[in-house]
Amino acid sequence: MKKEIVIPILKEEDVAAANRRRENYAHTRDLQALEFNDAITKRLLLEAKHPVKCENCGKEFIVDAAVVTPAKCPECQ
Repeated sequence: MKKEIVIPILKEEDVAAANRRRENYAHTRDLQALEFNDAITKRLLLEAKHPVKCENCGKEFIVDAAVVTPAKCPECQ
């Protein structure tokens, strides 16, 4: 004799609970992704710009990372 496969029929409450769990999980995952994206964006912005001290007046000013470090600030030039 063959063994019959019995598939349980889910109750309506179980389906609703499963949908709520999926929605809660998706919401939590989306919030976590937003936090990670914000942190990555802030880090990249900080890496792209860094403060440099002027040789003449000693004031700090922000220079892009791609630019060779100038010795003078815009005010001293």
